Amino acid sequence: MTKTVEIFFDFLSPPSFLAWTQMPGILQRTGATATWRPMFTIGLHEITGNRSPVMVPNKGKWVMRDLQRYARRYGVTLNPNPHGFVNILPADRAAALAEREGVVEQLMAAAYPAMFVDGLNLADLDVLRDILASAGLDADRYLQAIATDEVKGLLKNNTQEAADRGAFGAPTFFVRTANGEEMFFGQDRLDFVAEELAAP
Repeated sequence: MTKTVEIFFDFLSPPSFLAWTQMPGILQRTGATATWRPMFTIGLHEITGNRSPVMVPNKGKWVMRDLQRYARRYGVTLNPNPHGFVNILPADRAAALAEREGVVEQLMAAAYPAMFVDGLNLADLDVLRDILASAGLDADRYLQAIATDEVKGLLKNNTQEAADRGAFGAPTFFVRTANGEEMFFGQDRLDFVAEELAAP
């Protein structure tokens, strides 16, 4: 049986970005495959009664420092987005459409660095258009599609599915092996994800 991991992520989530930078190495070492599942974390919080740690000032300050520690450990750049808590819905909806079309990883490779390295405002549709185009996608078609109820529903369904399966934040990993399925939350649990995928 092939070991697989489903990863529910959000373009607004710095921990999801950090996980994205590390998963290729984990997959290479374990021989596993990954499926990336976009969701809307704010919507997930509303469903589950959770809230972002940045809503608690002391915790928010600590979390941001801790994420920088992990970025240094991983040898990657993580810049706080200067536009703050941007409206990430258009980009997440584009990711949901890209998932359906089998090209979500292409979009992630363009959108994540734009958000957390270059500090671009993904809520700006002109910026999103450039990101979509740089990912090799039909930007005009995507921008039209993300305004439709059909594509909005894709993201809503992913978010509800994540909640129904026990998720409460991003990133959430569902590792499936011959022994069943195990859920892990947070990029700081990547060691456990790798151990589960590497287990005989």
